[in-house]
Amino acid sequence: MNARPVAALGVALTTFLAVAALLTELLAARIAFSALVGLPIGIVAGVAAGIATWTRLWRAPRARPPLLGTAAFGYALLAAAAVSYAVPPARAVVSVGTAVPFATVCAVAAFLLARRYADRIA
Repeated sequence: MNARPVAALGVALTTFLAVAALLTELLAARIAFSALVGLPIGIVAGVAAGIATWTRLWRAPRARPPLLGTAAFGYALLAAAAVSYAVPPARAVVSVGTAVPFATVCAVAAFLLARRYADRIA
């Protein structure tokens, strides 16, 4: 299975989400519209991480399980946000407090599966 594009896009997504959320939250006390600073910087960081994953990091077979685990975190957060948006009864259940642990479990599972079946990942 060629997981390189899956990993590159997922790492880019995870990096974007992490950098944008962290920077927006850190600047919230000083800047009224901190998302206007956090989102563009998150996009730049996500693109850089995706390109680095595609071009350099994927070449090392030992780096593939952590990259796939990181990618799974971003995909799981995106899936939780989609469920929260599309299914109105789920909005009471899906929050940051439930989505982040769910994404963490998905990331650990993806890491362990990628490490176990490393010979099948190209």
